[in-house]
Amino acid sequence: MGRKDKYAFVLDRDEFVRLSLKKILHKYGFQVEEIEFFSEIEDRKKEIDQGIVLADVEMDVLEKWIPVLKRWSDHFVLMSPQITDELKVRLKKMGLRRMIKKPVEPKILKRVIREICPSREERSSSPKGGDEKGRRSF
Repeated sequence: MGRKDKYAFVLDRDEFVRLSLKKILHKYGFQVEEIEFFSEIEDRKKEIDQGIVLADVEMDVLEKWIPVLKRWSDHFVLMSPQITDELKVRLKKMGLRRMIKKPVEPKILKRVIREICPSREERSSSPKGGDEKGRRSF
């Protein structure tokens, strides 16, 4: 493992969504792992710090795992078919600021990936060394 691998962890019940995301994420150079529970990646900080976690889960699950998710907040993206202002506020209070509406559009996913894991070229050309200007939440 001489090169730095980028990891993507996908948690979604829908097999079609998982397969679609896997295909897109592979295209962007990610090593993709499908997971069923957050507990499967609880001790994988190094991989998460170099990648992304995409999850479609219920609020009660998020609330249960909030201490762990806060550590990953820069790399965590909630996927949801319904995005409401109330949900945005709740997530912001939880320390989570990225959300993608389902079905996931590849262009939007690409933008989020660039925000979370900028390429070497983007990091070196950024005036702040990779810190995105105008970071978007939701």
